[in-house]
Amino acid sequence: MFSDPPLAHVGLSEQDAQRQGIQVRIGTLPMDAVLRRQATDETLGFMKVLVSASGDRILGFTILGADAGEVVASVQTAMLAELPHQKLRDAVITHLTTAEGLGFLLGNVPPR
Repeated sequence: MFSDPPLAHVGLSEQDAQRQGIQVRIGTLPMDAVLRRQATDETLGFMKVLVSASGDRILGFTILGADAGEVVASVQTAMLAELPHQKLRDAVITHLTTAEGLGFLLGNVPPR
């Protein structure tokens, strides 16, 4: 969505998962915890990820904040490849980018 700050989403929302009876684990991260956002003083927003409760696939992702459109493409690619969320969590992502925050976000997903 073209808003200020930008909003981007892919996959299931928390409400979609509940309606479909899909159990999920949720990770969240405020944008003020992302180093790139701190460096530019664009700290408004958050990231949220839904991961399967019975597996490790990413089922949904939402980001409200600067660079949302760029970051959602990375998560969408991981989802299409059916990667376990740990692969993206442990990836070395270029510093100083908003996508670097994905490691921190996915580190906040509760264990199975």
